[in-house]
Amino acid sequence: MAYSGSRFQSPLYVGDKTGEVEKNQIKTFHLMELHFDDSDQALLNDNLYYTDNFYDVSYDSSTAPDSGANTYQALGKFLTFGSVVESTSIKVNAITVGISGVNTADISDIVHSNVVNKRVVIYRTFLDSNNAFQTNRTFLLFDGNIRNFTCSEGPETSSINFSVATHWANFEAQNGRITNSSTQFFTKKYNSTEKFTEDRGFEYSSVFVKDVHWGPTN
Repeated sequence: MAYSGSRFQSPLYVGDKTGEVEKNQIKTFHLMELHFDDSDQALLNDNLYYTDNFYDVSYDSSTAPDSGANTYQALGKFLTFGSVVESTSIKVNAITVGISGVNTADISDIVHSNVVNKRVVIYRTFLDSNNAFQTNRTFLLFDGNIRNFTCSEGPETSSINFSVATHWANFEAQNGRITNSSTQFFTKKYNSTEKFTEDRGFEYSSVFVKDVHWGPTN
């Protein structure tokens, strides 16, 4: 399990220059969880575990939806994400998570599945003096949800970029429905598990640039 204390407590910060973050050189890698498992989705119904390390890592995370130790698949340089910025104020902290070298089948599954609002958890682990992985040197770095994503394909490679934000994103979100087909298809009917999968009422909503007024004018 991950170390439960602050990232600025032992063994990271000791105060005598022996802590991991106090050294002149540190060696780290990251573990990432994509909580994609959803019984309502036929294509993308497995949780994904990745690491930017160059060999697979077995780790029992407290946040993983699958119990016990899970194998984090080594992607090396093919897994990237932006800098994590922390703040004492209540505001949205967001990063971009990039996965390259993705095959066409995986891109198709993501594009045709509902991955928005799915949870993404990232851990940072500090290697010891023997370059060995230790669970008590593994700390929660980021915990958020997918806001949107982009896919790009080329003749030799392809990539997926997820925009992931903390739960404070809901406090800055504008009220109201998003009028496009993608969100409508995954909207559940009132008091039912059935979705509007065939509703194309918003198919041409992008051509409207004016607000839609609803209800009486006074």
